[in-house]
Amino acid sequence: MTPPIMKSILIALSAQLATGLPATNQADARNSALPVLGLTNITRIGTSGIEGRSLYGPALNVNFPDPSIIYGDGSWKAYATSSNGKGIPVATSSDTISWTLTGNDALPNPGSWVDANDRGIWAPDVQKNDAGTYVMYYTARKAGGNHCIGAATSASAIGPFTPQAAPLICNDAGGGVIDASGYDDGVDRWIVWKVDGNSLGGATTCTGGPRGPNYTPTPIQIQRMARDALTLLDSPTTILDNEGASNNGVVEAPALYKIANGNYVLFYSAHCYSSDDYDIEYAFSSTINGRYTNRGILLRSVDNKGIWGPGGLDLDPNGHTVLFHGRVNPNQGNAARVLYGADITINGQSIGY
Repeated sequence: MTPPIMKSILIALSAQLATGLPATNQADARNSALPVLGLTNITRIGTSGIEGRSLYGPALNVNFPDPSIIYGDGSWKAYATSSNGKGIPVATSSDTISWTLTGNDALPNPGSWVDANDRGIWAPDVQKNDAGTYVMYYTARKAGGNHCIGAATSASAIGPFTPQAAPLICNDAGGGVIDASGYDDGVDRWIVWKVDGNSLGGATTCTGGPRGPNYTPTPIQIQRMARDALTLLDSPTTILDNEGASNNGVVEAPALYKIANGNYVLFYSAHCYSSDDYDIEYAFSSTINGRYTNRGILLRSVDNKGIWGPGGLDLDPNGHTVLFHGRVNPNQGNAARVLYGADITINGQSIGY
């Protein structure tokens, strides 16, 4: 596989999607050609199951939640939420199909701002800035407060990363911030994250606070960054929020990419992470920091793949392979979330596997 130049991709649309478009303005033309996204070649075990259905298994059969992927220093690297005795465990691959868990801890020291009694790190994401420095975004609990997003740097993709002295983004009033992801559109860099409103309580079953009659906002926000991938510019903008009862009042784990017709696609997870209803969804916008609409579902437990509660998707910079986590048995919300891989497809009619 050819290594990517930057974490910015174009997913090719079929020619059929580009024909027959009305002669309207560019934004309308883009929206009229929205594709349906799908997954194929999900990591397989065996050949076929009962009634000819394929059987699917993990790419890495260890706890590896919230994976992210980057090509760096000659091989593919994947990073995960604290597990396997590491602050940030690292796995490597030569082909994005077979993965090996290393003994490395990419972030052994999360920083002086992190609560000494809660050293669990969530949902890392790694970028390479214009100077060739690897920049990791991660979630940690601030001493005496809620979760914030931190940043750390390293000359090596495998680390160890050195944390900055202070968090990059916090939002105590909103319930904290989690699940940061970076994106480079070739001109500007961006960071996208979730405001962790469900930690305040409300109607969702996935709450860290008291239950109440109403769903609290869990907005996905975006902000422009300098080319160093460390300096925030402008102000944050909300691009998506939960839909209440239909997704249990939770959207999170955003990842952003651009497709060939000029639209942007936002991948995210919805529902409670410990529920079998947890799934991977997507939505579109004609501008990178606009409202994302036309939501679709990419993968969920009821798709009969033997993967329960799939979520935390990240896409490789070439736009071919996705990594995500899932559980291997139903109704086990606290079980290991193992690593899965798949190829992403685009079809104007249906989702295919």
